[in-house]
Amino acid sequence: MTGQILIVGQSALAAGVEAALGVAGAQARRLRQPVDRELRRALAAEIDAVVVVDRDDVHALRSALLVEYVRPGVRLIVTVFDRTVAEQMRRAIPNCHVLSMADATVGAIVGPCLDRELVAVHRAAALTGVVAGADGPRTVLLDHPGPSAWQRRRQRLVAQLRPYDRTSRLLLCSMAGLVGLVVAEATITGLSHHEPIGVALYTALKATTTVGPSPVIDSSPGWLQVYGIVSMALALVLAAVFTAALTSRLMSRRLTGIVGRRTIPRVDHVVVVGLGQVGFRLCLELLALGVGVVAVERDRESRYLRMAKRRGIPVVLGDGGDRFVLEGLSLGRARALAAVTSDELANIAISVAALAVAPAVRTVLRAGGGEVTQETRALFPVGVAQDLERIAAVALAATALGEPVEQAFLHEGRAFVQRTDGRIVPFAGAAVAAA
Repeated sequence: MTGQILIVGQSALAAGVEAALGVAGAQARRLRQPVDRELRRALAAEIDAVVVVDRDDVHALRSALLVEYVRPGVRLIVTVFDRTVAEQMRRAIPNCHVLSMADATVGAIVGPCLDRELVAVHRAAALTGVVAGADGPRTVLLDHPGPSAWQRRRQRLVAQLRPYDRTSRLLLCSMAGLVGLVVAEATITGLSHHEPIGVALYTALKATTTVGPSPVIDSSPGWLQVYGIVSMALALVLAAVFTAALTSRLMSRRLTGIVGRRTIPRVDHVVVVGLGQVGFRLCLELLALGVGVVAVERDRESRYLRMAKRRGIPVVLGDGGDRFVLEGLSLGRARALAAVTSDELANIAISVAALAVAPAVRTVLRAGGGEVTQETRALFPVGVAQDLERIAAVALAATALGEPVEQAFLHEGRAFVQRTDGRIVPFAGAAVAAA
């Protein structure tokens, strides 16, 4: 490599890429917020590759197009989250490698969520996992981690019978009560007057819905008329509750379902706290593997709420560190909890709260190798901490150096790269954490 690698970006991730490239022995230069003229001057030098790191997909696209226009054919690595924009960029710029932070790090989060022994996973032609070995991490083929078809149906039924929010519970209970009243009244009237089952059901349904009287009850003994009075009063209350619950649900912002894909799972699921880029991508990956998932997000205006609803991801609006929220999500029967908000301290607090609710649950959190995380882990076992910024920086740096990167991950403080041929190699800048 005779030239240098140009990095465009002012985020901590961009600084991490610069540091990793420096330790790897590459000449790296970073422009934080360059105007077009400044970027053009930098591209006039001998450049081997350009890495564009920007949280805004539009800005990243603009910078990438300018780089390709000034230096056509140069190796270009761009961080873009939106898959539609990424696909169009790949078509327009064949030499462009598009990689988002979520794509670069999702394997390192999914692995520990599925099994304590997994360092990372990768889903391509076959599902592979990375496990610790005597000579370092190695890849293994994995069976599908999701439940069987029968288990999925059973879990869906359990979830539908135990809705999360109060409105859904009232709706389900009142509907079950109305159905029970119809069946009970049809059985009593049918047995006492030897009515055909069809006539008995019709009469019971007509009386329960207050469409018309029940001639069977009118000519029955006193005890049966007393039952009719009680059942009508109860039907009136249940119908009112059902109508109110149904209206409330139809008028509210529905992010979970009573039936269908957005039903909140109740067993062997993963609770994902934080529905940002990483959280949304993590939910999609878990669903693709057949693992039940529910997301918790406190920002009611998050742009990912609409995307999650469209992709069938159940979302609960609330604080992921709230004990009552976690208990309501059946955390004690969950496979794992992943705290992946952008706030490291919040992730630690969420992990602590989760372990207070369910001491046996497996927790995975997005946290760096800073003093706060190290001190907390020394005093309290908060779970598996993954430095996603460092992992993403290693993936971007390795791609810029020409490595055929499949994914990057950390193991015992060192950074590794899994190549497209499946081989795992240590990254030269393993000792460098993202700034």
